[in-house]
Amino acid sequence: MRGVGVETVGTDAGAAHSFDPPFPCHSYLLGAGKYGLTQLRNLAQLPPTGAVLVTGPLPIVDGSGSPCRVLALVER
Repeated sequence: MRGVGVETVGTDAGAAHSFDPPFPCHSYLLGAGKYGLTQLRNLAQLPPTGAVLVTGPLPIVDGSGSPCRVLALVER
């Protein structure tokens, strides 16, 4: 696994700032060299395994995130 994608606004819960540790999903993912993609659509249409995501982020320098286009490639 290289990262995780979710349909929600963020990978952590809304109250994650008050968790111990704060923002645990962000901390785990980024600390393990993984990425998080948020606000995706139609994830239920993908197979449980085997999809390949092509992700094209905007080239923002020194930013903490970026909008991106995500394409899912699945075997027919």
